[in-house]
Amino acid sequence: MKRALLLNANYEPLHFVSDRDAIVLYYRGSAEIVSNDGVLSQWEETFNSPSTIIKIPATLRLLKHFRRKWKRPRFQKKVLFNRDNWQCQYCSTKLNSNSVTIDHICPSSRGGETTWINCVTSCKQCNRRKSNKTLVEADMKLLKQPEMPTPAHFWDTQKSSAWHEDWDFWISRDTHA
Repeated sequence: MKRALLLNANYEPLHFVSDRDAIVLYYRGSAEIVSNDGVLSQWEETFNSPSTIIKIPATLRLLKHFRRKWKRPRFQKKVLFNRDNWQCQYCSTKLNSNSVTIDHICPSSRGGETTWINCVTSCKQCNRRKSNKTLVEADMKLLKQPEMPTPAHFWDTQKSSAWHEDWDFWISRDTHA
């Protein structure tokens, strides 16, 4: 099953929708297929209905602006790992689900909370080395300061092998690599 990237009316990426939902949005007149240099952003695959064969849209733009209420996103491990590009924030080692851990910059044992700003992705070795010390005490430095994740970090693009090349314009490779 293919999916489509759904953009707001102002071209801001919103989320992904199923191929079926993309076709419904398009044929109801709620969205248009985005054109890249005059070429419609579509998958090569088709959706076969009883009466016709339809090319599956890859990128759609809503015709009316969708107002989203901002809510503070709840902490999720997978999103933290996506935000940090599955890379240890101390030694830059690329990690996988067997080697990744979460490190609290201000240790939990010293009152550090599990928040987006206090947690980073770490390899097991660096996490053990830092232990329950502060960065200064452990003589360790972060590769980059932690920040709030973007909406793209919540999309589980890591598991999907289907990536349309047109999406590179809308979503940075760092958010799904």
